[in-house]
Amino acid sequence: MPEGDALKDTITKYDLPGEMTGTGEIRNGFVHLHVVMGVEGDRAIAGRLHEAHIGTHFARAYVIPAG
Repeated sequence: MPEGDALKDTITKYDLPGEMTGTGEIRNGFVHLHVVMGVEGDRAIAGRLHEAHIGTHFARAYVIPAG
């Protein structure tokens, strides 16, 4: 998000492989995920996940009902 406006999203696209971990929720039919991606060079990229393409490996998503 921009430093001056927490209600806006800054969408950045990365075209590189990474290992992902994250957490989020589904509210009113919308998915909201925050993830950390471990990428080459011992780096981490973190933030809200808007889109991901799974190519070589897989992703697991667990949905746990709250409440």
